[in-house]
Parts: sequence; structure tokens; C-alpha cells
Amino acid sequence: MLKITISERSGCTTFALEGRLCGQWATEASRAWSQLISLDHTKEIVLDLEGVTFIDRDGEELLAWALERGTKVRASGVLVSHMVQEVRQKAARSR
Repeated sequence: MLKITISERSGCTTFALEGRLCGQWATEASRAWSQLISLDHTKEIVLDLEGVTFIDRDGEELLAWALERGTKVRASGVLVSHMVQEVRQKAARSR
């Protein structure tokens, strides 16, 4: 299961995820992410992964997409923090 929460504060939008970012949940998060970025390109967006407990290949794709856009990512926990770092390194190598 995955919970998606979008909140706005003074020019910054936070896209917070809680649960497992995998399979159908990653697909749903990608849809919500697409909607969010299509609405307003001027606000800074923070992808908050502090409540995420697992990320699969589909979740990695969403993360890579967000990082390519220049999104700030907030993560906690060893597994998710490591995954964010891995995706950042892959993106840097492919540039």
C-alpha cells in the first residue's frame, strides 16, 4: 500500500509518499506526479520519501524522473537513502 500526500507552503510543494513504492503503487504515484508537475512548473517540489519502506524498479524510475527534473528528495532509513544515492549516481553517469 502507498499513501500520497500533496501539501503546499509558501511557494514550495511537497509530494510525500508513505509505504511501498512498487508495482501498481509506483504507477499510481507516477500518475499523481505527472499531474502535479503539469499544473505548475514554477514552484519548487520536494519529493518526501521519509515514509517509504521499499522501492522496486518501477519506483526507481519515478525517482530518476524526479531527480532529472531537479527535484529535491528527502529520504530516511538506510535502504531508501541508499536507493536515492544509487539513482543519483546512475543519472550522473548517463549524462
